[in-house]
Amino acid sequence: MSQESAASSAVTFSRGVGQWVGTSEVYNGEGRFVGHAIDQRHVQPIDDTHLRIDLSFTGPLMLSGHYIIETRGRERLYRGPVNVGFAETLDEGLVDADNYWAHWGLSQRFFLYVTPDQSRQFALTLMSRGEQLMYVIVGEFRKADTTADSPPSIHPSLVLPGIPADRVNDPTNGRGQMLIHRTGAWVGELKTLDAALHPQGSVAYEQHITQDSADTLTLRVESSTPLLSPHHVTLHTNHWQAWTPAGDVVGSYTLIGGRALSGQFHHLKDELRVWRREVVSADGLLKVAVHVLYRGGTRVGVQYGLLHWKDA
Repeated sequence: MSQESAASSAVTFSRGVGQWVGTSEVYNGEGRFVGHAIDQRHVQPIDDTHLRIDLSFTGPLMLSGHYIIETRGRERLYRGPVNVGFAETLDEGLVDADNYWAHWGLSQRFFLYVTPDQSRQFALTLMSRGEQLMYVIVGEFRKADTTADSPPSIHPSLVLPGIPADRVNDPTNGRGQMLIHRTGAWVGELKTLDAALHPQGSVAYEQHITQDSADTLTLRVESSTPLLSPHHVTLHTNHWQAWTPAGDVVGSYTLIGGRALSGQFHHLKDELRVWRREVVSADGLLKVAVHVLYRGGTRVGVQYGLLHWKDA
């Protein structure tokens, strides 16, 4: 086995084993809230290369069943019956996947991140039929205590009061603020992987946000990573999307409930395109950032991390 293939096969997604329970906030393709779903998953190993996932998803979309994942180093092959497709373990605790759910007739692009202490999971799922975005699902899960006498319960911070009709026209989904766009800073570390997903180290990272007006904000990244230079960008927003004017960094993203985003940015000086996906925890204190970098259609690296909120 070559050194490269040995390094590739050494990384597997082991943090996800166990029983997980949480809620998923389900939005339609326009970002409008349609309801909560109770999302329970039991992940158990069958042997050294196979996992079985039993799931129950109860909400605007409903499904109960199981699927098998075969692991081949970084590769994850979803073998069905309810979920088929392929994924890649980008790093320990981080999976990026493209799947298909025949029960719903929907194709799925998603990332799943497990915190280093293995107590919480975050997921952002884009569900499409053809090229039309049908649903976006923001998931947050906590590991269940299987030794407790009572069944696993949902953490109170994961369920908002009211009914979907109260919040269908509210881009903050009842929280009263856009968690993604608050004035302040996200601070932490981003880990960088190269094109072959070899670790390139971690760097301190700061993303500062200033609300200039009701529909304009400035995003300033002061840290330099191995792939991207420090930069700042002006964003216009209608609170359902955000987009830039002309400049050195240009692009746009979809906003989901004020707590998640997905979109593409072109860093012209670095000659890179970045697919940004970010999810803020329901309590607003943590943010998972997953940035995949491309030159043309070729992936040249990944940077990701868990950031903490710092008030202005």
